[in-house]
Amino acid sequence: MKPTVYLSALFLTLIFGSCEKSDPTPTSTTFSLTVNNGEGSGTYNIGDTAYIFSNPSSSTQVFDKWTGDISALTSPNEWRTTLKMPSANVNVTATFKTTAPINFTNVVINGSQVFYFVPATYRGIIIPFHGAGGNAVGWTTSKGIDNLEFLRYAAANGYAIVVTESKDRVNKRWETSTGAASVDISNIDAIISSLQTSGIIAAGKPFYGVGMSQGSGFLSLISTVKNYKAAALYCLGGIDQIYDNTTVPTIWNMAKLDITEDPNRLVSAKANYQKLQTRTIPSAYYVNEPTPIFPNRFTIIPGIDASGSAAIYNSLKTAGYINAKGYFTIDPRVSSVWYSAVPAQYNNSTMIPMIDDQIYISYTQHKFYKDSDFRTIEFFNRF
Repeated sequence: MKPTVYLSALFLTLIFGSCEKSDPTPTSTTFSLTVNNGEGSGTYNIGDTAYIFSNPSSSTQVFDKWTGDISALTSPNEWRTTLKMPSANVNVTATFKTTAPINFTNVVINGSQVFYFVPATYRGIIIPFHGAGGNAVGWTTSKGIDNLEFLRYAAANGYAIVVTESKDRVNKRWETSTGAASVDISNIDAIISSLQTSGIIAAGKPFYGVGMSQGSGFLSLISTVKNYKAAALYCLGGIDQIYDNTTVPTIWNMAKLDITEDPNRLVSAKANYQKLQTRTIPSAYYVNEPTPIFPNRFTIIPGIDASGSAAIYNSLKTAGYINAKGYFTIDPRVSSVWYSAVPAQYNNSTMIPMIDDQIYISYTQHKFYKDSDFRTIEFFNRF
């Protein structure tokens, strides 16, 4: 009988063993991100935050949008965006809109420098206002590359541009303490009247304002006094009491770590935004987050190619100013000690300020940034 028992046991083992399911194939937790015409390609775990940047645009192009697998992108219309890595490979491409180069005409009106660019057709006129210590060329030249990039983007999307500067050329601040009687409001009235009389801009076209820092404070005043269609304030909340009554649609573009000079900067901006929300005045509030620095970050600067940008990046990283994740390790507004790490070829009075700007922006310090170009223009387009 023993052989029968052994055979039966063997038979049962074969029967039940054949019914057992094999182990499933292990599920992958990493997927690839491919960025065409930009940076950010790599392999990421599911749920990782990935940052992607488009390549700089040429003088005859502006960034348009991302195409491809864009469903996971937080801002598919901004040149710099993020995504939470899904459980699939992602392939995106930066695309650009062809446009005529923006060539500003420079004139002096009422004793002030004025730069203007007027497309053949345009829906409105944008007036940008510099921060304290600034001037008009900070918007119209590569001395303020992100400022200029915004104006190029605005012009390519149907806006005329008129740039001037505060009458105060000593402290270089806009006059706000006198309210509607501000000498700067009177000066801008004279400039606009002159441009309209000469036929450069059409009477009746709506005005939109963009302010940076103290220029945002002035914008909150002039936009209310002159009833602008909309306003965009960067890195400042504006004059607080104005938001108790103004009806001007306003978007705030703030910077996450811009609290060195004023710890309450973001708090006051958010409070002014909430005032408009309470009164159902169209408004938006955005805070730019710190971003990693990629090797090509500095190619946006005229005179710095990919190899030069990589050299700057590698020098800063070797010196410990860029960490393993690509973030700048010190507050650039507090210390400029990192200047010494910049290669000699770029360590000069022309290049350092522009490199500094890009460090400020990636760190989210007090600097105008082009990361909200679409966000701002889309807001303006509503009005």
